Amino acid sequence: MDIVRAREKKIIGSKLRWVIGGVIAVSLISALGFSRSDLSYRVNQNSLLTAQVQRGEMMVTVRGTGVLVPEDIRWIATDVEGRVERILIKAGAQVKMGDLLLELSNPQLVQRLEETKWELEALEAETKAQDVEMESELLDRQAAVVIEKLNHERAMLTLKAHDQLFAQGVVAVSKIAHAEIKIDVNQYEQRWKLETKRLHKREVNLAAQRLAYEARLNRMRRILQRVQDQVDNLKVKATMDSLVQEMPMELGQQVSSGTNLAKLARRDQYIAEIRIPENQIKDVRLGQKVTIDTCNNKIAGTVQRIDPAVINSSVQVDVALIGDLPTEVRPDLTIDGVIEIDRIADTLYVKRPIFIKSYSEADVYVIDENGEYANKKSIKFGQMSTRYIQIQEGLAMGESIIVSDASSWEKHSQIKIN
Repeated sequence: MDIVRAREKKIIGSKLRWVIGGVIAVSLISALGFSRSDLSYRVNQNSLLTAQVQRGEMMVTVRGTGVLVPEDIRWIATDVEGRVERILIKAGAQVKMGDLLLELSNPQLVQRLEETKWELEALEAETKAQDVEMESELLDRQAAVVIEKLNHERAMLTLKAHDQLFAQGVVAVSKIAHAEIKIDVNQYEQRWKLETKRLHKREVNLAAQRLAYEARLNRMRRILQRVQDQVDNLKVKATMDSLVQEMPMELGQQVSSGTNLAKLARRDQYIAEIRIPENQIKDVRLGQKVTIDTCNNKIAGTVQRIDPAVINSSVQVDVALIGDLPTEVRPDLTIDGVIEIDRIADTLYVKRPIFIKSYSEADVYVIDENGEYANKKSIKFGQMSTRYIQIQEGLAMGESIIVSDASSWEKHSQIKIN
């Protein structure tokens, strides 16, 4: 029994030593692991986007997307009611000024045109008859004036003859007859003056009546012209050299006055409408240079208008295009626009890391000379462009940084690049 007990104590002591050694080993490994936790995160080099710090002139730009829009857009509307009889042009066709687009029919309007022509002809005939009658009355008044003038002259001749006889002492005429001649002279003179006044009044009246009849004729002619224009407008024509953007009509469709029949857009005059994020619009000014990218060509332009309203977190900017336009230009063509805000001479800049804002201080990972490790470092940034951002403090020319998303390892001050 004593021998057995000695062996049991020896076995227990050996196990205890192994357990204690294992605990110490695990503790050492854990301590070493915690002490090197910053180096435990490894990143595949192929998953990283890096950029090198440069020095030189930095162009500050903002970028937006948008579409090309015709500068001159016109809706052709009808001013009459009618039914669509023929459609000669469809959307997408190029037309010239005066080209026939579609025809409407309105039998009632055509009948009204004929009736208006008859009314005008009747009024012209009536006016002519009235004018002849007034001319005849005027001639009668003129004849009356002439008659009274001749009567006055005849009486004057008789009175002068009597006066000569009385002056010579010849008593061939009685005093009564001489007095009667004087009365006749005075009477004919008064009648002559009266007929002259009546003639003048008749002339004034005739002129006024002619003006009244002419006004009626002109009114009827304008009515006829308006109806004629409405009949002519049943044939809808292009008002300019353009591209037909929309033709919403169908054969047999009944349209009312004011209905839009076709939408035309100038083929050679376009503007670009681009949308700029609201946090970048503060630097955009009228007259700034813009480069429009159609994916096939680049077009120069200038900022023409800035919309005062913010819609869906962006602001619309209208760009006037300069120079000849490429052949692919068409309405609603999707484009990219880059607005040149400023040029900073001789400065440090780098491709903008993701989530970095202008005039901010943020942590980025700077790659060491061997390219094996990247260390977190606080950098002070300045003005930001579409692709680049200015460096105010923290980096030197030639250093490389990680510009891709680093949120998955941002708790580590250093990472290993595989």
